[in-house]
Amino acid sequence: MKTKEDVVDGTAEVVTWWLTEREKKFAGGLKDTMNVNPFMLPLVSAMHGIDSPDELAEMLLGAHLVGGHNTGFGKLVDEKLLPRVFDTKKLDGAYRSTTPPYSQAAFNDIDHVVPRAGHVDLLSLKSSPWTINLSNARDLNTSFAQIRDHQIEPNPGKYGEIAMGVIYGTAAALTDKYHILRGETAAQRQKHKVVDVTDVVNVYAGRKLWTWINDGEDRTQDWILTGIQNAAASVGAPATRKALIAKFVASQSTLSNFLKADGSIDWHAFLSSVNG
Repeated sequence: MKTKEDVVDGTAEVVTWWLTEREKKFAGGLKDTMNVNPFMLPLVSAMHGIDSPDELAEMLLGAHLVGGHNTGFGKLVDEKLLPRVFDTKKLDGAYRSTTPPYSQAAFNDIDHVVPRAGHVDLLSLKSSPWTINLSNARDLNTSFAQIRDHQIEPNPGKYGEIAMGVIYGTAAALTDKYHILRGETAAQRQKHKVVDVTDVVNVYAGRKLWTWINDGEDRTQDWILTGIQNAAASVGAPATRKALIAKFVASQSTLSNFLKADGSIDWHAFLSSVNG
C-alpha cells in the first residue's frame, strides 16, 4: 500500500511533467489539427446564439483542446501515474514481446500487471464510463475467458483477479456493457454470445478503482487529487497559461476568412473549402 505522501508527491511529479509538456507545445506554436463538420456549424451557431466568427471559432477550438486534454490525461494515467506511483507494470509492446505469457493475443486487452503479496492481478483500463461498446464488451469477454482458462486456472496462486477499471464515475453510471463483458446473466450470455467470467472478472469505477489499486486504501483518490492540485499550482502563472491558450486559439481561427460583406459567415464558401 502506498502512503499519502507517496501518492501525493508521486502524482504531483508526473502531473507537473505533463503540464509542462502541454505548455511547451502551445508556446512552440503547435499547429494542432481539427476536423470541422461544415454541415453542423450553422446549427451550432444557431443553437448557441453565436453570430461572431471569432466567438464560434473560439468555442469550437476550445472544445477541441479540452478533448485533447482528456485524451492526454488518459495517457498520463495509463503510462505514467499507474507505473510510477503505484508500481504497476505497463504491458507495452517491448515488455510483452520479452515476457511470456503476455505476448499472447489474449493479453491484448490487459493494460497493467498489478503486483500483490504473493501474486499479481491484471488490469484492463477505461478512461470513462462510456468508452466501451457492445463489440468491445464481447471481445473483452473472449479475452478474459481465454486468460482464465489457459493462465489463471492452470497456475493456481500466480494470478488473482482480472479488474476492469474505469478512471472516474460510479457503478451506477456504467453502461450495461460492463455487465455484458462479465457475462453476468443467462439472458446476456444467450443474446450476446458471451460466457460467464464473473468468477475472475470484477469491475471497479471511480473511488472503488483507486481503492482497489492501492490495496484497499479508501482515501487514495483524494490523495491523487491533492497531488494534481499541487502540480497545477506550481506550474507557471495562470495568466501566462491563459495567454498561451488564447494565442493558440487565435492562430487556428479560419472562419474569419469566409465573411460576407455584411459580416456574416458565408457557409457555402466554407463548405466548398472543406468538401471541394
